[in-house]
Amino acid sequence: MTGTTGRAAKDRRADTLRETRRSLIVEAAKRVFVADGLEAASMRAIAAEAGCTTGAIYPLFRGKEEIYAAVLSEQLGALMQAVSDAVAAEGDPAAAARAGLDAFFRYYRARPDELALGLYLFRGLKPAGLSSDLDRALNERLIRVFGLIEGRYARAGDANPRARTAAGIAQAVGLLVLEQTGRLRLFGTPAPGLMAGWLKGPGG
Repeated sequence: MTGTTGRAAKDRRADTLRETRRSLIVEAAKRVFVADGLEAASMRAIAAEAGCTTGAIYPLFRGKEEIYAAVLSEQLGALMQAVSDAVAAEGDPAAAARAGLDAFFRYYRARPDELALGLYLFRGLKPAGLSSDLDRALNERLIRVFGLIEGRYARAGDANPRARTAAGIAQAVGLLVLEQTGRLRLFGTPAPGLMAGWLKGPGG
């Protein structure tokens, strides 16, 4: 029994160490991707930022694309939680849907680097470098986030809850991109006010 217990404890320590190393690599990679973008980033640069060798990364990730997907997946998990909390806080379905859209907008406005990574803004608006499987998996996670909002619009009796959700997401992302690129200053109206106005109007 002592030997079995000892091996179990050793396995737990190894798992903890592996997860700690993985988290450090993902956080380091996030900084590299923000600075350089996916195409220009290298495994060597990620390793240097993480304070390890590339040899320590490959047992955990096959390449920078997998690390990039891990970064986005982690961010989508946090987004899911933010939207879920906002939706759950409202009893009225229509109000819950609007709260979910507002949470989506506020989440990314507070984290412009995450928005840029998610939209591939550093190398054009295209999923360059990600395999179809990785891109599909990330899209599925994003669809689950949208589903929280769409489901509330459906409960509210909206004639086309998917279209209403898509319009809200498009409004939020459009405002965020315009703000992040400085183009929104041309209109002289802050993004939060425009988003709030949309949510209160017939669109929301």
